[in-house]
Amino acid sequence: MRSIIFASVLSILLASCFEPREACLDIAATNFDASADKDCCCIYPKLTLTVNQVYDTLLYKSDSLYLTDQGQIFRLKNVAFYLSDFELTQLGTPFTVSDTLTLLTREGTDTSAQLFANDFLLIRRSPVTYTVGTFRQDGNFETVKFRFGLSDDAQKTIPAKTPANHPLGLQPDGLWQGYDEGYVWLQAVVVRDEMNTTPADTLRFTKADLGQVALNFNGTFVHPTGYDFPLILTVDYKKLFDGVNWSQGDISSWKSQIVSNIGASFSVSQ
Repeated sequence: MRSIIFASVLSILLASCFEPREACLDIAATNFDASADKDCCCIYPKLTLTVNQVYDTLLYKSDSLYLTDQGQIFRLKNVAFYLSDFELTQLGTPFTVSDTLTLLTREGTDTSAQLFANDFLLIRRSPVTYTVGTFRQDGNFETVKFRFGLSDDAQKTIPAKTPANHPLGLQPDGLWQGYDEGYVWLQAVVVRDEMNTTPADTLRFTKADLGQVALNFNGTFVHPTGYDFPLILTVDYKKLFDGVNWSQGDISSWKSQIVSNIGASFSVSQ
């Protein structure tokens, strides 16, 4: 009898001392823990983009010399461009990142707050890997689509009112051209020959130059359950600058040729 009472008291004491361990019990999360007793603190997968910047078979390095098919040598000092509005299609259904951000925008003299999908990327030589945003849908996807540049609404963003270090904030290289022109979507700083004394030309492409450019890629892109979703974007600057006659010094013709090359310069893989 005493042993039964002792066992009962012991079980009550143990039960009263037990504290459930909190961790994520959602199998779709990256920190899923099946041994947890209480669900909390789930971290969901991110869509990530590793950007490989090349010149044909060569790794692109800032301020390096490159040879065109026409035998011209030019110096590519640096390149920067915006990407946004990422969308992946699964069995015909589009999916986007779930992160949102309210930004202050201006049109004329009016200021308003607008809600955006927060998937804005400003691509430079570094970093190499960018986080696009939270992406929970798993499985196989057949298309990847994104905008080269920014939407009309994003163009109206007030850069000084963005969060610290946001891609749409003020940049040291003048990627915002004021409320009339908005942002520079693509900027390339080039020297038309190999001479160190030749001044650099800064090629700035705005919406007026580019229009609306949507890049679409077909394939099989796999997002395993509970893991980040990695994609690889390759941009080939040999293709981007193909056909540009650097010896002429006609910036208008350079820009026209580069605009026609954008679609062929990008590819997406895993």
